[in-house]
Amino acid sequence: MLKLYKIISFGLLSLALSSAAWAQVEFNTSTNREVKQLRATGFLNYPPFGVFKNPSVPASYFNIFQPVIANYAKYANFMVDYTTNYSYPELVRMVRGGKIDILAGVYHDTEMYQGLEIVYPALLNNPIMLVMLPDQISSVKNTDDLKKLKGAISTKEYLSDFVTNEMKNFNLQRVDDDYTLYQKLFRREIDYIFTSNYYAKVVQAQLGIRNKVSFSKEAIWNMPLFIAISKMSPYRKQVYNGLTVYLAQPKTQKLVEQEVAKYIAEVEKQNAGRVAPDFINN
Repeated sequence: MLKLYKIISFGLLSLALSSAAWAQVEFNTSTNREVKQLRATGFLNYPPFGVFKNPSVPASYFNIFQPVIANYAKYANFMVDYTTNYSYPELVRMVRGGKIDILAGVYHDTEMYQGLEIVYPALLNNPIMLVMLPDQISSVKNTDDLKKLKGAISTKEYLSDFVTNEMKNFNLQRVDDDYTLYQKLFRREIDYIFTSNYYAKVVQAQLGIRNKVSFSKEAIWNMPLFIAISKMSPYRKQVYNGLTVYLAQPKTQKLVEQEVAKYIAEVEKQNAGRVAPDFINN
């Protein structure tokens, strides 16, 4: 019996050691268990990708990539601290300069993010969709049809350079306020709105018009979202290698998709029963 106990104990010990070794290989963890600080940031006021759930409380900042970064940090002995008390362009510059290690949510081949190291694969696609009034959307068969019409897009959207350049081919207004943007649509001052899919769902829920508008069946343009690392970060190699392994796992991308769906569901619940603006009847 004693011999059997020793065999079982040895087997469990071997399993524990092999699991620890796999974690070390998989996430590039260190045998030094000292917790290090990893500084991160992301989009601001761009739900669901980066938003303050309570605008007056900085600690209420939410980013859909937070669970992914938190899971990686747990295995790699990092404590993550989010910096959000600057403008978004300034935050990007701070990542480029090494004052912040991670930027959660970037587009590839976009000038704003030059000088940062992008981790592949993409975690989520943030597609640009077409939104129109239900009685009009069936009349648009392709993007060439849109060039004859008047459109608009919110200035709050963050776009890839590819999409920005493509939009030059359309007659578009830039509108600062989402209420005004949709008011223009319902008053038929514009014919359509270009908007990213998830942002549109949040805004429409907040306005109480989710069932009053129609989306295109397919994306107009795709905008894959990535995590980027500062090339000046002292942890650049370790974080890049670890995240590359972790992001490639199907469960990681599923986690991000779940976070997006969860956030949008929360917004819809909070705004259930909201009376739609008067402009939908004008």
